[in-house]
Amino acid sequence: MIQNELILSEKRDFSDVINASFRFIKQEFKQLYGTVFLYTIIPLVGVSILAIYYTTDVWSGYFQGMIQNSPNVEMPNIWMYFLMMVISSISHVLIIGITYEYMAMYHRHGRGNFTTSDVVSALAKDFFPIIGYGIVVTIVLTFAFLFFVIPGIYMMVPLSMIIIVKLVERNGFSVNWGRCFKLIKDNWWITFAIILIASIITGVISAVFSMPTLIYGVVQGVVSAQGGTPEVNHVVLGIFSLISTLGTYMLYVVVYVIIGFQYFSLSATEGSKSIIDKINEIGSPEADNA
Repeated sequence: MIQNELILSEKRDFSDVINASFRFIKQEFKQLYGTVFLYTIIPLVGVSILAIYYTTDVWSGYFQGMIQNSPNVEMPNIWMYFLMMVISSISHVLIIGITYEYMAMYHRHGRGNFTTSDVVSALAKDFFPIIGYGIVVTIVLTFAFLFFVIPGIYMMVPLSMIIIVKLVERNGFSVNWGRCFKLIKDNWWITFAIILIASIITGVISAVFSMPTLIYGVVQGVVSAQGGTPEVNHVVLGIFSLISTLGTYMLYVVVYVIIGFQYFSLSATEGSKSIIDKINEIGSPEADNA
């Protein structure tokens, strides 16, 4: 097992970051995705159920407007949408937290030297700080994009790594903030390209998961356009919604792992490896062949 273990803190180029990320996901799939699925399935099912009723609400109003040829379509339930966004945000925090806590544990202890309980215990301590970081970053980027589009794009790249910087390096907010910008100095474009490619890959796959729901909506729309009365099958729509939600959220893990590998690559580039890094490298294939 030691010979097959990936060393996270290692300098990698563009293609190496992508390839190593997928190797890591394949190697750790059972434990990593098992943990993510176990602790996010309940809120994600909740999101799916709310999405069913919210989507039905929106479609019913839209289709009714088509049948009556009236532009006055009733607004959907805003409180249902708000609740769906809250649960969705909690799910997002759980996924990013579990993914990065897992990578941090793997980095410190090595493959197979920590358990799911260790990851969850670490997340329990960091859950609210992660939310706090997320709120601050969201506010900063929102204002940056609203008033200064180009600086907003620039800041989005380093701040995409702030959570893993916190969980691995365990410093205060201001130190972590500065660390993110220090890491991407002279590496902004390659980091931007890596995040872009990761987003495109997961976006395309996510679209596949969303196709059943989209097709179902199109069919109902055609029925309404022909003067018929659409009948929403909540069971079918529920299955499609659950597939779309689970598929999309599980793909977030891929994006975060790729960002995590870029962080470790940039960190290793500085030449400041920790004692743990050096110990982990003793049993690596590179060390054996030296």
